[in-house]
Formats: sequence, C-alpha cells, structure tokens
Amino acid sequence: MSVYKSQQHQAAIKFVSEARNFRIETIRTLKHFPNSYRYIFVNKMLEMAADIYINCNMANAIFVHKDMSVQDFELRHRYLTVAYVKTTALLCEISFCYDFVNMGNNFFKDGYDYGKRFENWIKAGNAAKSLIKGVIEADKKKFKTDK
Repeated sequence: MSVYKSQQHQAAIKFVSEARNFRIETIRTLKHFPNSYRYIFVNKMLEMAADIYINCNMANAIFVHKDMSVQDFELRHRYLTVAYVKTTALLCEISFCYDFVNMGNNFFKDGYDYGKRFENWIKAGNAAKSLIKGVIEADKKKFKTDK
C-alpha cells in the first residue's frame, strides 16, 4: 500500500535507538579526553548522555493510545521533553569541547581523528534530537485526535 511521503513516519522505537547511539558516541569520544578534564566537563557530559537515553526509554514504556489518561500522556511528554532539552544542552557542550580541542588542547592522534569523532558525535546528537522532537509532535497530534 502506498503512503504519501508526508504521512510516512519512522518507527517510534527509533528515537530510543538514536538516543542509545548518541550515548555510545559520547562515551567513545570522551574516553580520549585526559583525566584532568574529567571533573571539568567529561563527567557531566556522560551523565547527560545517560539521562537522555534513560528518559527516552522511560517515555517509550508509556504507550500512547485512545484510552490513555491525561496524566500518563503528560508523564510521557515530560520524559521526552527532558530528553530533548538535555540533548540540546549536550550538543552545546560538544560545541564547547570542539572549540576547546581546536585551541590546541588536542589529545587525539591527529586533526582528522578528532574532526571525524566530533562529526560522528554531532551527527548522532542531531539524529536523536530530531527524532525525539518528531515523537513529541506526533504524540501531541495522536493524543488530540484520540480524545
């Protein structure tokens, strides 16, 4: 059966998978940072990545359906909103880290290595952010039409 492109949506579970990938990329990149940066920003960034993934999983555990209570919808919406906001914050921190490394604090093998790592990290973050935002919007539409 054909579906208009504007009506096509990725599987709802994809946002959890992208949040997981973002967490993995965060860990892969931050493990190259020296221990002296651990308390400056590495630990905070690892915590934010974990929070994003956990909130996506918690939101995914609440299924949107026609008999859903307003409280359940609001709880799911809160989990997704926290994940979205933390994703945005972590992307800002990534930008800061990139600038920091670019200023001469390069502890990666070479410029290509750190450039590629940051590129993959940002792509993973933007993919997760986009899908989380898409789920928030889709949930709002679905919940309105169901009530």
